[in-house]
Amino acid sequence: MPDIYIQIRRLIKQPDSSIDDFVELIANDSTLSHRIMRIANSDFFGFSRKAESLNHAINLIGIIQLHDLMLCSLCMRTFSSIPSQVLNLDAFWFYSTQCGIAARLIAQHSFIPISNHYFSLGLLHEIGHLAMYSKEPELSLQVLEESQQQGKKIQQLEQQYFGCDYTQIGKALMQLWHLPEVYQQVTSFHLQPELAKESCHFEVQIIHLAHIICQNPVMGSHQKLITSIQQLSSELKNLPSNIDEIIIKEINTHTGNVLAILQQDTDQGIALEEGLLNDE
Repeated sequence: MPDIYIQIRRLIKQPDSSIDDFVELIANDSTLSHRIMRIANSDFFGFSRKAESLNHAINLIGIIQLHDLMLCSLCMRTFSSIPSQVLNLDAFWFYSTQCGIAARLIAQHSFIPISNHYFSLGLLHEIGHLAMYSKEPELSLQVLEESQQQGKKIQQLEQQYFGCDYTQIGKALMQLWHLPEVYQQVTSFHLQPELAKESCHFEVQIIHLAHIICQNPVMGSHQKLITSIQQLSSELKNLPSNIDEIIIKEINTHTGNVLAILQQDTDQGIALEEGLLNDE
């Protein structure tokens, strides 16, 4: 991760740090400062007032949410050097942003107050794929091609060729970055939420549901899964029965704009969304 993220983590751990300390640090990174202002003034992220300065923006966002949202943006920076012929990063982050939006929406409908935390968990849950493409691009491409040709699950082929799959790599990456346990659990068990630790079971269930809906964004096709998750998790019992329909409408409306906020080029996300829609 970029050095600025490490410095921010240090500040968070210091009990006597102030908002001014964060402002002074982040102000040295003009790209990140601009991005934080865009986040604070975004209708999507839903802060109560418009920010007129970096200090005001950080006050509105709050330090914990600042960490989560910066983590998303800086992860995009960390893996931005993967060549386009190896992996379509735009498509990867477009899908990941959809998962973040879906997870945030599920949290909101479960009446969880800090729902932007779930946006970060959803956006980063497949981060292990980027580590694989960064370190072993040729083998990762081979796995992808065989998965498409043979109709096999990609994690099954990753186990065959790497001896591990992207969920395990994602967990290792979260540990390397010293992120909280919930990030490790989400990356590890979003495909098998029943294996997650009890303390993180609720978060993993939310990302599991977001992952499934975004993998197959067809309205009305997830009722069995929604019902089963509601039976397993009392926190999710109040989800509307048409939550998948709500999510699909939301990701169709907001993904391009949200991605543009998180990326360096403001126009990139919108141009990407238009390109993907034209392809369809």
